[in-house]
Amino acid sequence: MLHLFKVDSIPASNLTLSGDAGRHAAAALRLRVGEQVRFTDGIGNSAIGVVSKIVSKSELKFELIDHNFHPQPTPKISVLQALPKGDRALDAVELMVEVGVDEIYPWQAARCISNWNEDKKITGVKKWQQTADAAAAQARRVWFPVVQDLINDVSELAGKFDQIIVMHEEALTAIPNQIAANVLIVIGPEGSITDSEREQLQKLGGIEARMGESILRSRHAGIAAAAAVLAKSKRWGNG
Repeated sequence: MLHLFKVDSIPASNLTLSGDAGRHAAAALRLRVGEQVRFTDGIGNSAIGVVSKIVSKSELKFELIDHNFHPQPTPKISVLQALPKGDRALDAVELMVEVGVDEIYPWQAARCISNWNEDKKITGVKKWQQTADAAAAQARRVWFPVVQDLINDVSELAGKFDQIIVMHEEALTAIPNQIAANVLIVIGPEGSITDSEREQLQKLGGIEARMGESILRSRHAGIAAAAAVLAKSKRWGNG
């Protein structure tokens, strides 16, 4: 499969790749004239780029062919992810994006060890988005996931989703077989979701589910839950 690069927009015929992306293409991938890559704007538009000229070790020119628009995959999978401790959060983001998550909401749940103040909120969202972009390129996705602003109160999510699945170790039922077009998966912190948060999520229409007997760490639960949901959807050949 062709290497993928995200650009701001897809021109009609020619494109110049420079900076870090150009350096990666020229120095790391060692692309040569005539070789191909794929470009995307991250919102469904893509084109094949054929190397037409190597300007320097950090700049290449491409002729664009085979322009396409790819509809956004459905169901749309969003995750409300309680803040894992330290850089483990970035591992969680990377894994969720690679498996197919479309949108991530960092969540300052009551029992989170990590605490984002105003400065950390700005840098945290930025780091999560950068990690998501890199993971999306690695996974060759033409729709890049969006990392939303920090959620402090789950009531901020009212009316945004057709279905809310709250992953909880005390749930009596498994993930539903019918997956809605726009679904939110809720992943709590290591200390679990509080009773108050459970009540709030229930008021939003959330249903609790579990994935078996094993208790996963918060940073691993997102990829497992997303994979379980996707396995029941037409994105993975079902539904």
